[in-house]
Amino acid sequence: MNGLLRAARRVSSPFLAAILTVAAFLAAGAAAGYAAGNWTTSGVDILNPAGQQFIISGINWYGFETTSYVAHGLYAQDYTYILNEIKQYGYNTIRIPFSNEMWKSDPIPGSSRVSACPQCKGLHSRDILALIINYAGSIGLHVILDNHRSEAGNSNEANGLWYITTSKNYYPESSWMSDWIHIEDWVHGVKQTEGATDTVTVNLNASDGYPIVLGFDLRNEPHTVCSHTGCNYLGGSTWGTGDGIDPTVNPNPNPFAPSCAATSSCHDWRLAAERAGDSILGEAATNSWAYPLIFVEGISQYPTAMGTPASGPYDFYWDGGELLGVNGNAGNPGGPIVLNAGGNASSLGPAVNNQIVYSAHDYGPSVYAQPWFNTSTCYASGCSSSSLADLWETHWGFIDTANVDPVWPGHSSFPWANTGATAYTSAPVWLGEFGTGNSSSDLVTSGAGSEGQWFTDLVNFIQSSYVLTNGNNSGISVKDLNWTYWALNSEDSFALLGTSYTGLANPEKEYTFLCVDQQGPLAIPPGTGTGQCGSSGVLPNPQ
Repeated sequence: MNGLLRAARRVSSPFLAAILTVAAFLAAGAAAGYAAGNWTTSGVDILNPAGQQFIISGINWYGFETTSYVAHGLYAQDYTYILNEIKQYGYNTIRIPFSNEMWKSDPIPGSSRVSACPQCKGLHSRDILALIINYAGSIGLHVILDNHRSEAGNSNEANGLWYITTSKNYYPESSWMSDWIHIEDWVHGVKQTEGATDTVTVNLNASDGYPIVLGFDLRNEPHTVCSHTGCNYLGGSTWGTGDGIDPTVNPNPNPFAPSCAATSSCHDWRLAAERAGDSILGEAATNSWAYPLIFVEGISQYPTAMGTPASGPYDFYWDGGELLGVNGNAGNPGGPIVLNAGGNASSLGPAVNNQIVYSAHDYGPSVYAQPWFNTSTCYASGCSSSSLADLWETHWGFIDTANVDPVWPGHSSFPWANTGATAYTSAPVWLGEFGTGNSSSDLVTSGAGSEGQWFTDLVNFIQSSYVLTNGNNSGISVKDLNWTYWALNSEDSFALLGTSYTGLANPEKEYTFLCVDQQGPLAIPPGTGTGQCGSSGVLPNPQ
């Protein structure tokens, strides 16, 4: 998402005995897909390489995906100043969007775009991104790299896909895949030469000793393209349609098998995400690198149990937020993400479990007046047909509440073993984007179906996944949700930072709302003093 186009978008002997013990431990780790330095997952939790829980409490900082080819704000402040603010305000992770065009062409951003960053002047885009990643890691922040779109621009890719093959802009799937491989190399210190030769080497580890880059958000907001004449589900990003492999016969195929992958004509986002994830993990295995986390977003609509991919009817949700396809329904086979280390059309590498994180985006009525925003909108499960908690559970929360149970119509169980995968009932969920404006009504409810109601209730819902109170109990047992707020940028209508990237656009949004969901050692401490969480008031209860 990008604030410039928000109004247009929708919706892991004693001496001899010791050696054998260590060898057995290492063998077990290799079989499970672990390696030294891995960020991994366990159930709904993300774990750092020491095996300790890490909850993403982060912020989006955009710009590299736009025609500026660089993070916005460097015309006002140096990148070190902005990163220090991110840490000061209690965030532990930055989601950084980029475009394939930026990655490949690696231009020198215009001097006016980096006028407040002396070190950036004359550098190419990748080198500036490397500076940001390196300094972020040095102060204990982590990074998720987000492939936001193909050609440089604002918002998500207009065609709803992870590639574009027009005569003007040609970024086929093969290019998208190779870019991810090169990015995996780059974050491990391998300088790249495409467009320009890198001069800044990316550091691998942050000050905490763990890889700065947690992992990769494979594509921003895959979706169906809709117009005044209707929506073409099969023409955009689908989930589980198989791309020529009949999902009623095999809903869990080798993702490299569809021939459309070679011609950039695929539409099944679930299989494309597996191809990219498998390739990234295969590159890591080849180089004996720790596996990164693989973040996979949802789509925007999915056929109902009475519907078909070709003709619907469909369940509609936010772009990138529709994860119903993971389970499927009585009329459409489910398709959870499963991963392998490498593969091709004839064979797959070993199964890799515990590296997948599902991602959803969620917004309020200021972005689009969805039908669930009405005079009956309420918070708790079962409160009405427009219960926000039920809406969130249905579309993405079920993955967090151990309700992954994919349907294969006509069969008693899903064929997990087709790719060697281990069955799972839950996985971490990451709200990669959610945001609101800076007026009082954007934060606090002004009635059922309002922007403020949605924001207050979502902050409470996330909070309930850490600490359950009488006020935030939705009746849905979510646990340890991960999130990154949209967006840091001063120029955004949902801005966290104030004018010229200094201070806060609205301190109440930070010190009453977002801070209550921050987790980990960088979180703003509670209290009523200046700069403390609660200093601008107590988080209101849900509607």
